[in-house]
Amino acid sequence: MHEGRAGHTATLLLDGKVLIAGGGDDPLATAESYDPTSGSWSVTAAMVEVREGHTATLLPNGMVLVAGGCCARGDVYLLLASAELYDSSSGSWSATESMDGVPGGITATLLVDGKVLVLGGIGDVEPVQAFAELYDPGSGT
Repeated sequence: MHEGRAGHTATLLLDGKVLIAGGGDDPLATAESYDPTSGSWSVTAAMVEVREGHTATLLPNGMVLVAGGCCARGDVYLLLASAELYDSSSGSWSATESMDGVPGGITATLLVDGKVLVLGGIGDVEPVQAFAELYDPGSGT
């Protein structure tokens, strides 16, 4: 890889490449892809937001939903409610609607209907949250 990472995601794309997003000792907005056919790494566009500890879910349309995680603002780490989409056909990122809550330590699962269920989380005040939200790629909400 071009940068050392921890707390990143690795998502298998429809074309067989692997998208590596975020992570790092200090959270990164950078992303890159690995092509197993050629054995090579390529830098792709940077994410909208710096993040680590986020989720990444491949959607049926080939886009990747990246949600949550945390980012550094000076010496403070902030939990993120924001979400963004990676378009593998253009190699670009765009913001999508943020989650209503601001959980850390979430999981995301693609459902049969194409929506994404985001669950769990650690909050700033409560040690563990009973958090559940659905992302609908059709409406972007």
